[in-house]
Amino acid sequence: MTTEGIILIDAWELPEDRIDESVARWRERVGLIHTAPGFRSARLHRRLSRKSRLGLVNVAHWDDIEARDRALSHPGFVASAATAAGYATVHGGWYHVAAEVRSTRVGSGEGSGITVIEAVQLPAERVDEAVSRWLGRAESMSDLPGHQDNRLHRAVDADTRFQLVGIARWDSLEAWGAANDDPRLRQRLPDFPDFAAVDTAAFQVVAEF
Repeated sequence: MTTEGIILIDAWELPEDRIDESVARWRERVGLIHTAPGFRSARLHRRLSRKSRLGLVNVAHWDDIEARDRALSHPGFVASAATAAGYATVHGGWYHVAAEVRSTRVGSGEGSGITVIEAVQLPAERVDEAVSRWLGRAESMSDLPGHQDNRLHRAVDADTRFQLVGIARWDSLEAWGAANDDPRLRQRLPDFPDFAAVDTAAFQVVAEF
């Protein structure tokens, strides 16, 4: 075990009419294991727009992979997880925090807030280059009204679908939208490299332990 621990991120593709059921099942499953040794925290994020490809994103923090594997042997967890197999595609992986940028403005962190998640597909051998680009983008946005913080998660395994996952918190959907519509910001934002495919969407935390 390390002080940093390790982060599990599961990104779900699923029909809109199955999301409520999936949220309830997630609460049921995590409720069974959140007192297990090695569990630190878990948050479930739900998309704010039906246009977003990813419907749910689970972010769970554990001491280590072995602790999570032991917890998942709970028979109730196994039975509940099996119910999603017929209607959801889940892209999961283990991650470490590769970079973090916090707001430079006083007063950020007001309101219930939203979470903006960037799920990035790219060749594992190009990750270092993409991290550098991400840092440039994140630092450019750190002084904008409503920005709270942004963390970049890097996959442990080279075969994980999303090699990078950025998770940013904003005061509101309006603040994030205003930042994206600012032409001055677009001029100074470094583009993601052509070899990266990025799914970006706004989410709201709907459950946590």
